[in-house]
Amino acid sequence: MQGLIIVNQSNELNVNKIRRFFEEAPKLDVELSVLTNDGTLARIENGDIITDIQTDFIIYLDKDIYLAKMLEKKGFVLFNDANFLKTCDDKTLTYIALANNGIKMPLTMSAPLIYQKELKEENYLFLDKVIETIGLPLVAKRVYGSLGQEVHLINNKDELRNFYANNFTEPLEFQEYISSSYGRSIRVLVIDHKIFGAFERFNTKDFRSNFHGTADGKKIELDELQVNFVNKIIKIMDIRYAGIDLLFGKDGPILCEVNSNAFFDVFEKVTGKNVAFEYLKMIKKIMEEKRG
Repeated sequence: MQGLIIVNQSNELNVNKIRRFFEEAPKLDVELSVLTNDGTLARIENGDIITDIQTDFIIYLDKDIYLAKMLEKKGFVLFNDANFLKTCDDKTLTYIALANNGIKMPLTMSAPLIYQKELKEENYLFLDKVIETIGLPLVAKRVYGSLGQEVHLINNKDELRNFYANNFTEPLEFQEYISSSYGRSIRVLVIDHKIFGAFERFNTKDFRSNFHGTADGKKIELDELQVNFVNKIIKIMDIRYAGIDLLFGKDGPILCEVNSNAFFDVFEKVTGKNVAFEYLKMIKKIMEEKRG
């Protein structure tokens, strides 16, 4: 079986993941190759989608939804599919997808889109409502981002105004700060609609437990409440592969986010579980079922 891995041009963070896939693929009689998304892998020409790609399946490690949708329209099976990638990549869309299902999440407000080049004073009035509704401190974040890099703890109105002024051209969300989870979270890895394992992440230097370079982790076993919570998310979102991040609420788990292309190098080190092999085994099973 032939598989193709597609990565973004900024590929540094996926190097370990690709290496692990190549190490495990021969055990399943899977041959892998890698292509970088340089903008030339597919195009629309004379009303048709044109691509030179030939493969049985694609492990899609990019976030380019346009290329993903073009490849799917050509008949390729992507892991993960374009709609799931889009829903997870946009943190607000993740919350909307899971809303009205009894999934506990932080109180969240989405910033209005602003199309002008500079903010007017009346644009800042929205922030008064944010503070009134959510309170301070609060968490402000761009809806697109990873490794905690676009997540900020806001302590006062001046900090909130500065964040807004520097980021208003991007989709933003403002959230309740879960103080009981300061520097701590749980990463649950899901493979083939099942919980594969979990570890606790902790950070003594920052409120963001996943902040790249300063976080640590330990293997844990989920309790019954956490298992039921995660299984509900898996069912609603029909998850083949993802990392689900949970916060420690005072009365039980609170959803932080769902990561469609979750890195697994730390997970493998902390838990001792072989993610790359199980991921590829799931893909092979699904593709064989599709072939009949």
